[in-house]
Amino acid sequence: MDVINYKGINVKRNLYPIIKYIEDIDKYREELGQLSSSWDILALLGKLGDINIDIGKTKENFLNLTSTLLNHLSEEQIKKVRNEMSFKAQVSIDVLIRNLFERTADIGFLSTDDDIRLYINEYISKYDDNSLKLRGLIQNRFKEYVSKYSVYFDIVLCNTKGNIIARLDENNKVEKMDNKFIQKVLNTSDEYIETYDYHEFIPQYKKSLVYSYKVKKTNNSNDNIGVLCLCFRFTDEMKGIFDNLVDASNKECITILDEEGFVIASSDKDHIPLETKLPIIINEKYKIISYAGRDYIAKTCQTTGYQGFNGLKWYGHIMIPLEYAFLSDFSNTSSVNENIIDSMINNEQHISKQLSEVFDKSKTIQENLQRVIWNGNIAQSKLNSSNREFSKSLLNEIGISGNKANSSLSNLNQTIMNSILKNSEFLSSLAIDIMDRNLYERANDCRWWALTSYFKEALEDESTIFSKQNEITLILKYINELYTVYENLLIFDLNGKVIAVSNNKYEHFVGKILTQEWISKTLTLRDTSKYCVSKFEKTPLYNNEPTYIYTAAIRSPKNNNIINGGIAIVFDSSPQFREMLDDTIPKNNDDKDNNGTFAIFTNKEKMIISSTNNNFPNNTMLDIDNDFFKIKNADNISKIIEFNNYYYAVGVKCSNGYREYKSAIDDYKNDILSFVFIKIGKINDNINDNLPKNRLLNNVKDTYTSKSLELATFYIGNKFLAVEAKNVVESIPIEELEESIEMDKKNHFKGMVVYKEKLISVLDIREFINENITDESLSNIILLEYDKENIEHCIGILVSSLEHVSLVEESSIQYIQSHFLGTGTLVESLVEINEYEESQVAMILNIKKIDDNLSKSF
Repeated sequence: MDVINYKGINVKRNLYPIIKYIEDIDKYREELGQLSSSWDILALLGKLGDINIDIGKTKENFLNLTSTLLNHLSEEQIKKVRNEMSFKAQVSIDVLIRNLFERTADIGFLSTDDDIRLYINEYISKYDDNSLKLRGLIQNRFKEYVSKYSVYFDIVLCNTKGNIIARLDENNKVEKMDNKFIQKVLNTSDEYIETYDYHEFIPQYKKSLVYSYKVKKTNNSNDNIGVLCLCFRFTDEMKGIFDNLVDASNKECITILDEEGFVIASSDKDHIPLETKLPIIINEKYKIISYAGRDYIAKTCQTTGYQGFNGLKWYGHIMIPLEYAFLSDFSNTSSVNENIIDSMINNEQHISKQLSEVFDKSKTIQENLQRVIWNGNIAQSKLNSSNREFSKSLLNEIGISGNKANSSLSNLNQTIMNSILKNSEFLSSLAIDIMDRNLYERANDCRWWALTSYFKEALEDESTIFSKQNEITLILKYINELYTVYENLLIFDLNGKVIAVSNNKYEHFVGKILTQEWISKTLTLRDTSKYCVSKFEKTPLYNNEPTYIYTAAIRSPKNNNIINGGIAIVFDSSPQFREMLDDTIPKNNDDKDNNGTFAIFTNKEKMIISSTNNNFPNNTMLDIDNDFFKIKNADNISKIIEFNNYYYAVGVKCSNGYREYKSAIDDYKNDILSFVFIKIGKINDNINDNLPKNRLLNNVKDTYTSKSLELATFYIGNKFLAVEAKNVVESIPIEELEESIEMDKKNHFKGMVVYKEKLISVLDIREFINENITDESLSNIILLEYDKENIEHCIGILVSSLEHVSLVEESSIQYIQSHFLGTGTLVESLVEINEYEESQVAMILNIKKIDDNLSKSF
């Protein structure tokens, strides 16, 4: 391995430019370095005592892991940061493209508006009184359009000579468009023209994003009569996108780059200004670049497109200063159950196999150290050496140092877990934002299309309505071809009778009367700013699948207070919502199920609206904690849950609308929840949540009296047990057990160990202390001895963890005449141990009775 020495540790050469910026690396390197010094001091002191422990070996074991740990940790941190960067850069451009796709449909439809055509044909000049009157009317129509689609700041209409004959922004006095631009629009064979450039008719902006198209005499005519331009609020739109993506804590800056790499939108213009030239980093996973005398980690992504639309050749780009890119986030961290941590460690999505192996080795070293210290204390209890108290205190300090070494890894795992929770919150927020943005467009569409002059005139005369059915159908089909997010569009009259549909599949509804609740609500809407939305429910208008239907009233052309019918637009919810959720989940090309991460939309009643996981179909219930469904608008939470035999980090956010949609001024209220489930790992049913972990001795009572007694304590499952230390030979690892091949698995005899050339039987006493745990919960063998008819006798028992060697007074022991646990009489007394933060009662086993009760097993 090609390595370079970095502050005393060997690191891979490719990591060297970055490793000094990774906060965790220096943190753990310093901790482990301090421990190295501690080991040296303890080794020196150990020579003064009688502990007989090779501290040098323990030190070597821990320090050998340091280089491996820090290299793997560096790789994990870099991978995490680059994945987050790629995702944000990708989302920034893809969410923008989703929005701009809607704009291409807008210009395609509005350029066919009959009122605009009529105005162009009748307009003479700004000096003509009738023209001025008509100009006022068309400006009002533009205002009404922008009141529905607030993403535009101006609408400009000109004739074929480039003379501006109407516009929304009356303060702009420019009267003519550039001829080259006009000819480009008039001569295009495309369905729209999208330009981001300087436009002479919007001189206040260096560059602006404009959607333009020619206005024809009729839909089927090739005669051009004008040009229409929609001026998009690009800066405003990008602010909304950036606000949902940027993490201010790491000083990251997200930008949109044009084809040449110039910044056209920036989340922080003071940090990276517009028109800055940046490198486009498409083919590399990331790149270290310098900008304004500072080093950054950077990544660029091109759009994946939407509905076949890719827009202009723009890119999402993100840059993070290296000194901030790898900072640890310790805010709002909370301790997570060790069983969940163990589950996470076994999931390569979160912890690489190599790093997991480091954790396993550390755990093994820790267990071995625990055993050595426990055995050392056992040995000290049998000595009358003057150094005994010093030696026991030294053993305690060695244990504390070992705990510190292991706690570094434990803290790292907690940090990773909290990062997963934070990520689930971020993704759920992103998903609901995409949904609110999309449905905002649906509310706009139905209200605007209800203003179509032909629809209003056709419904005004009920006697001739069906003679106009074909023309209405053609208009609906044209709209539906532009706006492909709809399954069907339909017009209905004042009685709820269907006049026309856009999708031939639903032609059988023409002439039928609809009686759904949203029909009556639509026919009572107060004005053109109001709309209605159905419940998310199954409907024959959508293949008997659940969806939303957006509606608006069609009013009389003579009196806006009179309603003659309405338009209903059937949202193609199944693929559209699924795409929104799919766009939320970071993609993993190597894993078809995205490493178990999935997203779900629900309502407050737990009903699923959409899901990326086929095990949770639409219109079924999401059966998880009620607390998730009680959050208020714009609030989000995350927590770890047990779900379908796995631990999941679940983030959820409640919708808050977008712009006017679902805002405080909107009558429509419909709270939707976005859930993101990130699989942590499989639940191990064999692990008891309360199962104790190895703890090393501290605050040892060291005052011996003639009535003192030393007890060796340990756990089997959750049972806290003890035996007299004088009866303990030693503890050895369970790996030394030679199992009996032919013995029944239920037999209490589990095999033999060879100890000082003697064969010793090993027994399992779980059943006799009424403790139901699995074999995996047992990790040590304690060898016990007692005198049987003056012949030395020794047995071994399986235990879960080793605890203290505790000093108690004989008077504190409470003897029990007959205490039955299970089918044996193994416990002879109880004693309170006060060396823990909270005192614990230990059950003292009678070793001879263990052998007597279990000898019949073999």
